[in-house]
Amino acid sequence: MRFLLIEDHPLVREGLKRLLTHTFPEGTVKEAADAREAMEQVASGPWDVIFLDIDLPDRSGLDVLHDLRNVAPASPVLILSGMLEEQFGERALEEGAAGFLSKASMMDEILTAVRRVRSGKKYISPDLGARLMEKRLNPCPKTAHEALSVREFEVLRNLGKGRTVSEIAAILGLSVKTVSTYRTRVLEKLGLHTTAEIIRYSLEHGLEK
Repeated sequence: MRFLLIEDHPLVREGLKRLLTHTFPEGTVKEAADAREAMEQVASGPWDVIFLDIDLPDRSGLDVLHDLRNVAPASPVLILSGMLEEQFGERALEEGAAGFLSKASMMDEILTAVRRVRSGKKYISPDLGARLMEKRLNPCPKTAHEALSVREFEVLRNLGKGRTVSEIAAILGLSVKTVSTYRTRVLEKLGLHTTAEIIRYSLEHGLEK
């Protein structure tokens, strides 16, 4: 068993590492605190399970997920996040994650998710599963931000946190001009006009977490 923990908070990494080494004593756990370290580590795979924080200091977790799916397509990725599952779980699954775990998840749930994705299946929590079933049985119009592309969504989230276009460009590895273009698209698609309105929208929909 080989695990890769991509998480910038040392306490979260340590807690996961202890759980995994206790449950799988013959296993190996490697760590990465940011996207750069993650891509260096992933090349030394294969990995049975990769844990990926959706918010990394140097790049978007969803952006890293895209790279992981290309570099290590056989390694299941479990998104680990402190954000609301109803806001990000479905999008993470659509982007190729094998499952989505809240950082508040109990140990039993984490181990259940690990065993399930190792068997080639998706891990969907009961709450998210119920939400997806409800949407399938009773389709309703999507919120405006659900129609955004992955890049647009990431720009929206970062603008909602009060970050400048230059700061977002550095985090996403894009030019300032490209981020400005995405900002314009986000404003148009959400029917907004200013960054202040984006921040207010993000607060109302819990996207700033």
